Amino acid sequence: MTKRPRQRRGAPVIERVLTEALEELAAVGHARFSIPAVAARAGLNKTSVYRRWPTKAALIGASLAGALGHDAPLPDTGALRTDLLAFVAAAAAWAESPLGMAVLRTLQAEGLDDAAMRELLGGTLRRRTTGPLALFRRAQARGELAADADVAMALTVFAGAIHHRRFVERAAATPAFLRRLVTLVTDGL
Repeated sequence: MTKRPRQRRGAPVIERVLTEALEELAAVGHARFSIPAVAARAGLNKTSVYRRWPTKAALIGASLAGALGHDAPLPDTGALRTDLLAFVAAAAAWAESPLGMAVLRTLQAEGLDDAAMRELLGGTLRRRTTGPLALFRRAQARGELAADADVAMALTVFAGAIHHRRFVERAAATPAFLRRLVTLVTDGL
């Protein structure tokens, strides 16, 4: 009689499921996302996944929350323009990543009527903007930027331009594009 290989449990399985959930979300979007598909990707029985995450929103929420806990530190080059270049390059790379694609596609999902999911995604995006505001505060402290500069609008312009480039133009946010974007925003500020 051959012994059946023992299934690993705990943190490695949770991490694998959450990673596969992000990959699935990036691949198919919120509407077509399914727990059985994630379970198959992770090499698990769907009941094992349902036991921990009973709903689609719970699994998507856990995967996004887990992944967003590890944001990179903000650049600090000593100058606003070079800080912003590094920041928007990282933001553009994030928008191309499985996590970024998952968040952006989920935000665009038609019929996203789950209030908990909308709140989760809104919180996700709010957390992603609190850090970059420090970049502008440093520039204000150095005298590079007026105290009344509309930095919230600047972040909206960066996010909107990167999103438009990726999803409307279907083009990469190249270094040349990002330099032009930073120049436009810093000159406007």
